[in-house]
Amino acid sequence: MPTPTPARAVPATVLLLVVLVAVNGVAVWGIFSARQSAEREALADLGLTTAARARALEAALASLAGDLIFLSQSPALVEAPTGMASEDPMVARWARVGAEGGLLLFLESHDGVERAVATSEDGAVRVAVGRREGAPVVLPPESAAAPENAGPDGLLHAARWPLGPREAPVGWLQVWIAPRDLLAAAVPGAGEELTVVPLPSPVAEGAAGSLGRDAGSQGGDANGGGFTIRREGGEVAVSALALDDGWDPPLAWELVRRADAAGLVRSFDRLAGRYRTTVAVNLGVVTLAAILAFVAFREVRRSARLAAENAQQARVRELERQVMHSERLASVGRLAAGIAHEINNPLEGMSNYLSLLDDDLSRGDVEAARALAGRVREGLDRAAGITRQVLDYSDPGRAPKRPLDLRRAVADAVGFVRQSGAYGGVEVQLEEGDEALPVEANPTALGQLFLNLLMNAFEAAASADGEAGRVEVASGRRDGQARVTVADRGAGIAEDALPHLFEPFFSTRDSTGLGLAVCHGVVGDHGGTLTAANRPGGGAVFTVELPLVGVAERDTAEPS
Repeated sequence: MPTPTPARAVPATVLLLVVLVAVNGVAVWGIFSARQSAEREALADLGLTTAARARALEAALASLAGDLIFLSQSPALVEAPTGMASEDPMVARWARVGAEGGLLLFLESHDGVERAVATSEDGAVRVAVGRREGAPVVLPPESAAAPENAGPDGLLHAARWPLGPREAPVGWLQVWIAPRDLLAAAVPGAGEELTVVPLPSPVAEGAAGSLGRDAGSQGGDANGGGFTIRREGGEVAVSALALDDGWDPPLAWELVRRADAAGLVRSFDRLAGRYRTTVAVNLGVVTLAAILAFVAFREVRRSARLAAENAQQARVRELERQVMHSERLASVGRLAAGIAHEINNPLEGMSNYLSLLDDDLSRGDVEAARALAGRVREGLDRAAGITRQVLDYSDPGRAPKRPLDLRRAVADAVGFVRQSGAYGGVEVQLEEGDEALPVEANPTALGQLFLNLLMNAFEAAASADGEAGRVEVASGRRDGQARVTVADRGAGIAEDALPHLFEPFFSTRDSTGLGLAVCHGVVGDHGGTLTAANRPGGGAVFTVELPLVGVAERDTAEPS
């Protein structure tokens, strides 16, 4: 085996040194790039914070402007110039007291307002309030001129608002606001790090355009919510504009925040120094270990990935099986509950008819008993129809539909409910149009639909307080559709319940919540719509609209 010579070792050593220098250079370059990125992120965060506080200040200005508009339109101030000019001393005194009270309460609740003055149309001061050691006080008219510049910024902003109609004001409301105080109220704690610089009106008119250009170059948004960054020696000044052109004159303030440029990345510099030492010491070990670790890691990762994929597929298959099982159980439960709910209505009617039939047989009234027997037969037919509907649900093509007059289906349902003794105190009023309403429908399904709607209306009318309950049913044509309305004078439907009224299992009473859902499904199966709303005079109204057909076979059988 040949022994390595120095000549052969030199190229390997040089290659290793080149690799180490390259890796070291990459590390140093990465630290430098990371520092620049950290500085940019810190400046962007500083700018966004300043811009956000400028938006908060704009919101406070907009809120204050709204309050000033409300104050300027209050009767106490609008009527003050006329009332104070009255020859009646009591009228003049009360007009002054009302205006002064309104202005004092306004200053008490708005710390940013330094002074407020109400003048007549000719400029004469009527009422003036200001602050003395921070507390609102009434000022004499002769000392109500513009206040001296005050505060850390040395400036106050003046604005005015018309009293009464803007086209013909009866006077003016003049206010002076302190930007520093308003900023402290809008952004608590920001007064220590932000400076508010009011800009003159000519600057305010072009401030939005310049802000959009500066913000675009500095990373802010271009919709008036950006910021500008200026370097001043060792400091960084970040500014953002707060604009509101709803003031008279338009308002423009500049929020400025200054920070030490080196302090923005000081913590990063400390961390980078430690990292450079660590890189210099461990560079060789990491390089050699990385090669071996890469190979081992690649194999381990491949094995772990395969194992994880197998486990995940097994879990997915188990969850799919559980979901399918749960869906089957839920479907069976909903089907059973729906059948029980729908069959219960005709069973209740049949029970009432059997009780009446027993009474008629006891009296020997055979004709009345024969009529009630027909009603019991009708209830049985309805129950049988529901059973057929369940079978039709499993095979929709078997559901029979035929042309019929919708008025007959409504009349039969009303007659069936009228014979029930459960709602004897409720009056039902049926209004039928003179024109036939031919529709293509399943008679049993329509009967069950209107029976459910009538039962709900009867229950709502029977539970209403006050006068005797009444249910109003009307049928007719509208916009080429057959239209039936069922209205009651009950308590109505809660607003939060209206969007969910036709959802399965949603109920405002102690029921399964399937009645209206089934009604909605029946109407949809017939190509129509079912809507619910509250009546203006109280109660609820349900509207059924079904498409009319060109020719319909009139059901000529007399009602039993």
